[in-house]
Amino acid sequence: MAPRVLRRRPRALLIACAAALLLLAIARSPSAGPKRTWTAASPGGTVTATVGSRAGAYELAVTRGGRRLLTASLGLTGAPDGPAAQDTVHDTYVTPAGKRRRHELAARRLTLQVNRGRRLEVLVADDGVAFRQTGAGSQDAAWSAPTGARAWLQSYRPDYEGPYRPFELRSAQPGEYGFPALLDTGAGAWALLTESGVTREAAARLTVSGGRPGVLGVVLPKGEASPETTPWRVAVVGDLATVVGSDLPLSLGGPSAISDTSWIRPGRAAWSWWSDANSPGDASRQRVMVRAASAYRWEYVLLDEGWNPQDVPGIVRYGAGKGVRVMLWTAWDALRDPAQRQRLFARWASWGVAGVKVDFLLSDSAARMAVYEDIARDAARYRLAVVFHGCTVPRGIQRRWPNVLSMEAVEGTEREIPSQGAETMDPRQDVNLVFTRNVVGSMDYTPVTFSAQHRDSTEAHRLALAVAFESGVQHFADTPESYAAHVEAARTLADVPAAWDDTRLLAGGPDHEAVVARRSGDRWWVASITATGAHVQTADLGFLQAGRNYRLHLVRDDGHGGLAAEDRTVTSHDRLSVAVERNGGYVAELVPIA
Repeated sequence: MAPRVLRRRPRALLIACAAALLLLAIARSPSAGPKRTWTAASPGGTVTATVGSRAGAYELAVTRGGRRLLTASLGLTGAPDGPAAQDTVHDTYVTPAGKRRRHELAARRLTLQVNRGRRLEVLVADDGVAFRQTGAGSQDAAWSAPTGARAWLQSYRPDYEGPYRPFELRSAQPGEYGFPALLDTGAGAWALLTESGVTREAAARLTVSGGRPGVLGVVLPKGEASPETTPWRVAVVGDLATVVGSDLPLSLGGPSAISDTSWIRPGRAAWSWWSDANSPGDASRQRVMVRAASAYRWEYVLLDEGWNPQDVPGIVRYGAGKGVRVMLWTAWDALRDPAQRQRLFARWASWGVAGVKVDFLLSDSAARMAVYEDIARDAARYRLAVVFHGCTVPRGIQRRWPNVLSMEAVEGTEREIPSQGAETMDPRQDVNLVFTRNVVGSMDYTPVTFSAQHRDSTEAHRLALAVAFESGVQHFADTPESYAAHVEAARTLADVPAAWDDTRLLAGGPDHEAVVARRSGDRWWVASITATGAHVQTADLGFLQAGRNYRLHLVRDDGHGGLAAEDRTVTSHDRLSVAVERNGGYVAELVPIA
C-alpha cells in the first residue's frame, strides 16, 4: 500500500476556520450576540413593557401610545433559562379608607427566568408598570427618562418632610432623593416612581450620581443587605389624572392580613396640640375638644404627647357619651419591646381607646420597617387603628394592614407652629402634594389651620385641603374657637367625609393648581387649591350622574380675607366657574336632588 501523503492546508484557510470557530463561540456566549426582547402589553393595550437583553445585561422599556417614557436598567445579568411566561393578574379588594373603597388590579405578568437562579417578574397595567426580582443579589436598578424630562424631587430625609422642587432631570444635583418622584416626560405623559410591597426589608430611595446625570438609581440605606426578593419598583404612567387616580402602588402591597375589617373606622379628629402643645395634659381642655368634635359630628379626638394616664379613662367615657372616640399618641420606642407593646395595647384597649398615633420612627432600615409590621399586627389584635408619624412614606402597608389609617411623611402644618420654626407653608407645596406624596397613600397633613400666623394662602385654600388631601384620619388642627369664627366653613367641616368611593383629578398641574373631585356615596366634593395669581378657574362637571340635578354648596374667598358661600342647582352638562384669589381656592359639595 502506498503511504498516505499529508498535504499542508493553505494558511488562509486555517485562519478562516479559526475565525469561524471564534464567531460561533461568541454567538453562543450569554454575554454577547443580538439583542433579545420579551414584550407584554397592559389589558387595555395602553402601556407596554419590553424587557431586552444585550451583552447579558437586561433593561426594561416602558412605552405608552407607542412612545417610550421610561427605561429601567435592572442590574440583572445572565442568559435566559427557557422561554418567558405570560399570564393575567386580576385582583379585587376593599379598604376602609383611601382614594376609593373598592379597588381592582388588572395586569399582564411577564416572568423571565435567568441563570444562576434569578427570576424577573414584570406587571403591566393600564396605569403603570412594576417589576421585582428574586435572587437578584443587587439593588442597582435605575430609572431614566427621555432627554428634557422634568422632575419634582424631594431631597431624602428620614421623616420625608421636605418640599418638592422642580428640576430638569439631567440637572438634578448628586445626592439622595425620597420616593415618590414625579417626572414630566413630555407630550402630556407623566410618571410617578415609587416602591411597594415592603414588609420586613429595608425601604429604598433614589440617588443621583455625578457620573450619571439624568439617571435615578434605586438604592438601599447604607449597610443594608439586599433581600432574596426585592419589593416592587413601581412607575405609575399616564396623564396627570391617571397618576392621581392610580391604585397601583396600594395594590402591590399584598393581600390584607386582617380578615374582618368591620371595626376599622375612618374619621375626622379634633386635635389640640397644634394650637397648644400643653393641652393634651389638660383634661378640661380635652372635654372642650370632645364637645367640638361632637358638634361637627367628627369621629375622634386625639390626645397627643403629654396626656395623663389617670385622665384618659374619664375622657374616653365622656367622649363615648357624645359619640366621639379617643386616640392616643405614643413614641415608637415605648413599643419596641414586644411584651411591653402587648401590655400597653391591652391596657389602652381596656380603657376604650380606639387607636394610636405612633411617632418618631425616623428610619428606613429593615429593622425599623419590621417595627411598622409588628405595631400594625399587634394593634389589630386589640382592634386599634394606627397613624404613623415621623415615618416613611406608605409602601403598600394600607392594603396589607388596613388598620393603618394614615401616615405623616409630609411637610404639613406642624411647620407653621412657632415651636417648630414658624415657617410659612408654600402654596406650591400644597399643590405638589396632590401629584406626589398623596398619590401613594393616606397623608396626615393636619389641615385647615385658619389661625396660622405665617401663611401665604387664603381661607378658602386652607378649607379646601380637607378634600384635596386624602387621609383615613383627617386631623383638623385649629381650635374650636377658630372654627366657630368661620361660620361659612361650618357646614363643610361637619359634612366632609374621611373615606371616599372615587377620586378624580379635574384640572391642574404641579406648581400651579389642583382641582380634585371625590365621591362619597352619591355625593361629590370638589376642591381647588392654587399657587397662582387671581384668575377665573373652570371645572367640567361631566362626572356627575347624567339626568340628575344637584344642589351645589360653594365656599370661596370673599375678596376681603374671609369666606363666602353660595348655593345653586347644577347638572352634568354644567361647568363650574369660580374667581379664585391669589393662592386661593374653593370647596364645593354637590348633593343629588331627589
